[in-house]
Amino acid sequence: MQEKILTVPATVVDQLTNMQEGLIYVELRDIETAVKKYGVFVDRDIAESDERFRQVIPYVVVMNDDKILLLRRTDKQGEKRLHNKFSVGVGGHIRREDGADPWCAFLNGMKREIDEEVKVDLLDLQYIGLINDLQSPVSRVHVGVAYIATATFHGLNEPDMFEYWWKALNEIRVDEKNLEGWSYLTILRLKELTQS
Repeated sequence: MQEKILTVPATVVDQLTNMQEGLIYVELRDIETAVKKYGVFVDRDIAESDERFRQVIPYVVVMNDDKILLLRRTDKQGEKRLHNKFSVGVGGHIRREDGADPWCAFLNGMKREIDEEVKVDLLDLQYIGLINDLQSPVSRVHVGVAYIATATFHGLNEPDMFEYWWKALNEIRVDEKNLEGWSYLTILRLKELTQS
């Protein structure tokens, strides 16, 4: 049976972001309303290639003592396009099994995705914005809901899938060629916020 994942129509994302790209602040209640009203579970094969849909992905930046968890995906991971890429976010696809109601599924799926990748005790979870990146075929079928998680870190759940380091924000270079697109947009925005 085909995996069903949470999507919203691309036109809804366009309305929420006013067609802007980057990590954009959109009220979380507006995202919740859109997911509740327009969220639909679609076969993953369709969602991965049909730009009429945007897969709703939680993207959680894990912080501990003012340092950011920086991950590098190893070649043991299934998604070849991401091998050896650096990421500051954990998260992934929201499945139908995460909940019947799309917003509840999003919240449950975000917790599941965090628990699958890292061993943490969450102390705080703060929403920071919507990641809208239209630069590649892959990014055009996804939209990220970005959070910062303050957490006590106990390790990786899949140590063969990632290498990791703890870095201060100013130690992460946005010109790093192997930085994933969403990580680039997130770091860029966090640096802008700390300078204002």
